[in-house]
Parts: sequence; C-alpha cells; structure tokens
Amino acid sequence: MDIVSLGNLFKSRRSIRKWKDTPIPESLLAKAIEVAEWAPNSGGKQTYHCYVISNREKIEAIYRAVQDVTDYLVTLCKSPADRASVERWQKNSGFFVKAPVLIAVSVGVYQNVSDKLQAENMEDARVIEINRCRQLASSRVQTVGAFVAHLLLALQVLGLGAVWMVGPTQAKAAVENIIGINENEDFVALIPVGYPDESPVAPPRKPVEELITFLR
Repeated sequence: MDIVSLGNLFKSRRSIRKWKDTPIPESLLAKAIEVAEWAPNSGGKQTYHCYVISNREKIEAIYRAVQDVTDYLVTLCKSPADRASVERWQKNSGFFVKAPVLIAVSVGVYQNVSDKLQAENMEDARVIEINRCRQLASSRVQTVGAFVAHLLLALQVLGLGAVWMVGPTQAKAAVENIIGINENEDFVALIPVGYPDESPVAPPRKPVEELITFLR
C-alpha cells in the first residue's frame, strides 16, 4: 500500500452514531480485532481485552448506568452556561444504546522495571515527580489508544461504522459489574459498532504546518 492509499483510508473513516438494525457476524468483529492486535503496544504485552456485547439487556443496563452519572452531573451545575452544555450532553450522549454491538475495551496491569522502582520508592520527592510524568504518558493508556485507533480502521475496511467513546468510563464501576470485567482490568473505552445508517461530512483538519515543529 502506498502513502496515498493509506491516506485515503484514514480520510474515509468517520465517527458513526447511527446504525442499521442488521446483525453483525461475530466472525467479522473477531477479524477486526485480530487485525488491530498488530498495533504497537508497551512491552509487547497486549494488556487490552475486548468484551463484545450484543445482549440487549446488557447494552440497556450500560446505557442506564451512564445516564445515571450524566443526570447526576447536571445537578452539580452552578452556571447557566454549564447547565446548558451538560443538558445537551445529557440529551445526546446515550445514542450508543441503539448500536447492534458494543465493544468494551479494558486494559490490564503493565509494570516495567521503572514502574517497579517507582512503586518501591514513592517517599522520594524526585520519584514522585518522575511518577507524575510517567502517569501522564501512561503505557496502559497509549497501548489502548493505539489498539483502538487500529480497530476503528479495521472496522471501516470491513464496512462497519463505529465511534470511540470514553465518556461512559465515568460509570466505570457499574459498567465493569454489568460486563463482568476481570478484577485486574480497567474499563477504558466503549466502541458502538454497526452497519452505518449515516454518511457524516468530514470535519476540517488543521494545516499540517500547525502540527509540526522542525528542530534543525
């Protein structure tokens, strides 16, 4: 594949929020995940796991758990502007309940020797700062990010539409309980998937010059 073809693939992907009711073969979803697992990952450990949910009761339970958190956040608003913003979110954030399938992505524990040394020396002021920087660039988060980005592209090639959601992690404990996630994993992303029933217009992107600093 040349760079033009690769660029066309990237540019053709859209975040899809409306789907047809057509069932998705599990083999198709497994193929997308199989392709995506070739994404770069920290230490080659592949600490992520996908929970593929087509059970309507579980999907609706996840929706209710997420909506409960959103409803609570509305009560915390002190300014009209904040309330208007959160109420729009409250109204629109539950669209995923209509997806035929949800892929909940979890990530397990990853600890290299640097992490181990930091954990053993957290009384050291310099280690505290090192750890703060390490958590900002967490290997777990970057591993999942690379995997999900590859998964979205794989789903696109297979004719499926999806969107990457992190908002539902606000109901993390409830969602983990509904799904039955292993206790050594954390729920970090939700990807609703289906055959697209919309064709969104591509949003603009920044000029590449704004994204690059060459240090010559």
